[in-house]
Amino acid sequence: MKKKLWCTAWILTGLMIGGCSAEQGGELDSEIAQESQRETMETSENKASEMINTEEADKAVLEIPALEIPTIGIVSEKKDWYTDDGETLLLSASADKVTVEKDGYDALNAALSAQWGGLTEDYEELLQTAKEHYESEKDQDYYFMNYYINESVAVYRIDDRIASFCTIYNDYEGGAHGFYAFDGATFDVESGKKMQLEDILSDAEGFYDKAVSYITQELETQYGEELFPEYQEVVETDTFGGTPACWYLDNTGIVIQYSLYSVAPYVAGAPSVTLPYDEFAQYIKEQYTSPCNSMIAHVMENEDISRLLGIDGKVMLASVENEEYGTAEVTVVSGDSSETVGSFSRFVEGYAIKRADGRSFLIFCCDYASDDFVTYVYEVTDGTVRACDKLDGASFEGAYLGASGKFYLGTDALSLFMHLDVFGSYMGSMKYQLTAEGELAQTEEVYVVDTSYELTVVKELPVTLSGAETTLPAGSMLRITGTDNAGTAYFQLDTGETGTISYVRDQEQWQLLIDGVSENEYFELLPYAG
Repeated sequence: MKKKLWCTAWILTGLMIGGCSAEQGGELDSEIAQESQRETMETSENKASEMINTEEADKAVLEIPALEIPTIGIVSEKKDWYTDDGETLLLSASADKVTVEKDGYDALNAALSAQWGGLTEDYEELLQTAKEHYESEKDQDYYFMNYYINESVAVYRIDDRIASFCTIYNDYEGGAHGFYAFDGATFDVESGKKMQLEDILSDAEGFYDKAVSYITQELETQYGEELFPEYQEVVETDTFGGTPACWYLDNTGIVIQYSLYSVAPYVAGAPSVTLPYDEFAQYIKEQYTSPCNSMIAHVMENEDISRLLGIDGKVMLASVENEEYGTAEVTVVSGDSSETVGSFSRFVEGYAIKRADGRSFLIFCCDYASDDFVTYVYEVTDGTVRACDKLDGASFEGAYLGASGKFYLGTDALSLFMHLDVFGSYMGSMKYQLTAEGELAQTEEVYVVDTSYELTVVKELPVTLSGAETTLPAGSMLRITGTDNAGTAYFQLDTGETGTISYVRDQEQWQLLIDGVSENEYFELLPYAG
């Protein structure tokens, strides 16, 4: 079965993280630093143990600042351009803005902000091209597909040493289909320096020789006859040449990501090969492959992630396909312990988290069918498997489908997304914290919703504006911006004013009631999915 990069699937249909211990050395200052680190870690573990032994700590978030790793925040900035009559979308652009959401990482924050600053480009030339294309299609009565250009950042591994990312560029500028490309970026967490591959290698020459051979064999196994006849030459000369292939670090190894048309045709996608830490450890500096003090890393099914967690035996989310029923049975494995979670139409993705108290967790989401998501939390510390939490309807998938709000990733904070049916179907984001018992606790009351869809009021609508109860007249235009999913929806008018709508959910009729009246009587059309 071919190995497909997880983010390619997102592109064609619509992060990643870790923390390694300090480099070992014989210098006096290194020994002092290591001793200080051990003392801090022991103190932190004792405090954590004391917290866990108290009743109040059952749902309290562990706070161990000495060994914290950066929490990454990602916001997608968006802008749309329409025809003069406002009826047709010409161009849509989005770009991620990446920041560090903790103090003490000024250099890294500056580096990430410089690398990914959101919508900083001028799209006037592309907009003009889209206008000209639209005019030519309109005159010939053809269907016009809007242009788009997107830059999305996927976070693969973060720890106290490095932060590794992959940028996915996705655009359509006319033609038969869109185009996508990748760019890896790995940073030193302390200095903010953008690292070259050589920076993490202890034997670059030996690494390159073995990597070329390994990649060639893996591509042949995964893609076979789909490869271009000259793919071996490309691997040998271009992978680590003057303009090297995209690379980044994840929880299992160094990922080499090829671009479209480099070694295979468009239909084969963008091939990637992971160079496992276990296989290439002799060529890589130890601090980048040794067990981590604290980390969070992206996880896919059937990947052994035990190395960075520092757990004996395999740790993975095992997925076994049942071709007869079109399902996959997912099992959490840690050493000799395992627990079957259930059967799903697909395993979506997950994260491995190792906290500074030494406890390790897997947070992952699966899909029963048609985006019927569920997110699980399992503890996998020291070869044990323990179910901790389950959230129906929640997933990580909104991050790749353009949901709004800041996407958080860290050992003490992360974002999940929920399909919300409140005056239409939307994707809302919510920030959670992982409690001492491995439960996911909401840190906010309102799910953030981002939609360009405007609702047209057709009947005087009871609302609250500026804290006062009032009504909106027929003809008003509003966008849903959030909901607590429990009786209150937040909106913004086309004038910029904001307010709330109170509702009651009628489960039998599958509708919302406003003052006892069906929502369908208040709006021209509600964009429900399904």
